[in-house]
Amino acid sequence: MRKRRRAVAKLREVSGAVLAGGESRRMGRDKAWLRIAGEPLWRRQVNVLRAAGAEPVWVVRRRGQRGLSGEISHVWDAWENAGPLAGLEAALTAATGRWVAVLAVDMPGIDAEWFRWLGRFCAPGCGAVVRHARGTEPLAAIYPREALPVVSRRLKEGRRSMQELVTALARGRRMRMVRVDAAEAANWRNWNTPEDRRRG
Repeated sequence: MRKRRRAVAKLREVSGAVLAGGESRRMGRDKAWLRIAGEPLWRRQVNVLRAAGAEPVWVVRRRGQRGLSGEISHVWDAWENAGPLAGLEAALTAATGRWVAVLAVDMPGIDAEWFRWLGRFCAPGCGAVVRHARGTEPLAAIYPREALPVVSRRLKEGRRSMQELVTALARGRRMRMVRVDAAEAANWRNWNTPEDRRRG
């Protein structure tokens, strides 16, 4: 993928959202504060989105969590116990651009160049997400603001699956699925447990 990720212009009309509202039960501590190269994950992910051209960028937290730092703006989930779908709704509601680049706080394998590459597949009213043999990567994707009604409806109906959401958006031509191979996708794994973190 590195070879075919040609240099492209920065994303434009894109807001950025770092999803950092998880309970981190398997990790045993708030993953936003885990460090990589001496930097907390939340700050690393904010910098990735900014370097890709997203502006403004927020950190999305769930209700009851404390803010991470006064140096970054926060938005807050409107739903309790609704997982990342609630964070996506909060980000789309706050969006000022035509799209929102969403990045989970626990995916340190994603870089700014990757988001610039993914942005090439977006179109007015349509975002982009990668697809591989194991599924899709909805927590490192670009969503159009037009996805908000679909997201809100699924929250009200109790349908919280992000995989099912991007499939529904693709059927409605609100999301383009970009095929990548599974070996490449392995670089984007989440840090869910201390063992994941040790493996890097």
